[in-house]
Amino acid sequence: MRIAFFTAGTVGLGHAVRGLAIARALRRRGCEASFRIFSPIPAPADHEWAEQELVRIVPAELDDPRCARETELARSLLAYKPDLLIVDLFWAPLRHIRPALSCEAWLLLRYVPLWWFAGSRHRSFVRAQFTRIFALEPLVRWPDAEPLDPVVISNPEECQPRGSLRERLGLAPDRRLVVAMQAGRPGEALRLGGGPDCVRWDSSLPSYPFPAAEWLGDADEILSGTGYNSFWEAVWLGYASRVRFVPFPRSIDDQRRRLNLGQPWRMSKNGADVLAACITGRQSH
Repeated sequence: MRIAFFTAGTVGLGHAVRGLAIARALRRRGCEASFRIFSPIPAPADHEWAEQELVRIVPAELDDPRCARETELARSLLAYKPDLLIVDLFWAPLRHIRPALSCEAWLLLRYVPLWWFAGSRHRSFVRAQFTRIFALEPLVRWPDAEPLDPVVISNPEECQPRGSLRERLGLAPDRRLVVAMQAGRPGEALRLGGGPDCVRWDSSLPSYPFPAAEWLGDADEILSGTGYNSFWEAVWLGYASRVRFVPFPRSIDDQRRRLNLGQPWRMSKNGADVLAACITGRQSH
């Protein structure tokens, strides 16, 4: 079975990491299906959960039905011949390519503003192009979306043992440890606050550990943006009470709304594992 995961997200690691989260969940289940992430930016490449193929996203080409199927994106997907296409949020680049793919397609939605589905003169949202639509957080408002617990890359049993981060940093066991971490735009970690002894993790730098969430059991305080992954990892892995979340402005995400509405919410499962069960169940039929 060949699974294609597509995202057009370019701000931070979050979109491509969602593909890694699903691929990792499939490996947890012992599924050896081929899983390839098609993205304009690379996800962290030091793991073997998924293959990656970088693709150029040129809106002017993809808007034209005559040109869309000749684009790099179309050629890459058609050459891969997926049995299942999982689309992370960005349906529009595939609007004119989707009819050429004979496979089933699923659309994953985190929060997006209402205009996200308005489309344009050249591209309109066609519900029939997707067999299933999943709502990956309680903020999503789409009539027939299937509610799903958030998709995160790590489960509690995969976290590093307590003391590992201090050992990694060469810190005394009794020293207070504050971590400021951000996987958004370069330099945003500096805007999170924290004193001179604060440990700063910026995903644009080689020193950023991945998955960062697995190392935070030691931290006395965590300063973080309120992106989808950062927020729901903290909820699922049980350290949200130690995080001071800072919402950053985004054109297609409302981090302040997530902070205000999402904090009292609880997760019962990792949505990545639920999706993996859906995929393997589909494979068995």
